[in-house]
Amino acid sequence: MTKSTLFKIIIIIFLLIMVVGLAFFKKDKNEPEPKNNQPIDQQPIKEQEKEPAKKEAVKTTAEIFATIYYSYTWGNFSNIESQYYYMTAEMKNREESKIIEMKKGAENQPQKYFTARATLINSEFVSYDERKTSLKIDLSIDNFAGAMVQRDTLVWVDENGNYYGGDINNLILNTVEKNIEINLLKVDDKWKVDQIEEK
Repeated sequence: MTKSTLFKIIIIIFLLIMVVGLAFFKKDKNEPEPKNNQPIDQQPIKEQEKEPAKKEAVKTTAEIFATIYYSYTWGNFSNIESQYYYMTAEMKNREESKIIEMKKGAENQPQKYFTARATLINSEFVSYDERKTSLKIDLSIDNFAGAMVQRDTLVWVDENGNYYGGDINNLILNTVEKNIEINLLKVDDKWKVDQIEEK
């Protein structure tokens, strides 16, 4: 192979590298650049697309609050006390005062074994905006002649306090429906329950 031929091959290889390099460079320049230095598939979701998810989250908060609030064992107020965080300061003050009175009323009474357990039937918005919302919630409440208590382990007892190993559904005295309206306010970007009205 002559020097002239070798020189021509080197030039051809060099030109091919240049053409390929320019093609890739041009391709990169033609691709749209995502805004805010984010990949295209991670662009911010439009606010109107977030709204259904926000409403669903508020609805879930209200539903969980209501089912816990109306589920209790006689003499145990954790169904309300455990929900203080989810209440506005005004509602928390009202509920604390109510529990003080209820505890006084239960002081001199014999131990009762009674349980109420609420389940959600339905819920729907009465009103909704960014700072305040209201929902109608329907609950089904099973009232049991018995309770779960701590013995050696957690066990169910009947209304007389005797160990019960059967189907707890046989302890149900009755089932009632409760219809409530629950009002929530946005406090420091968190939804808090402000009021519950029984209908």
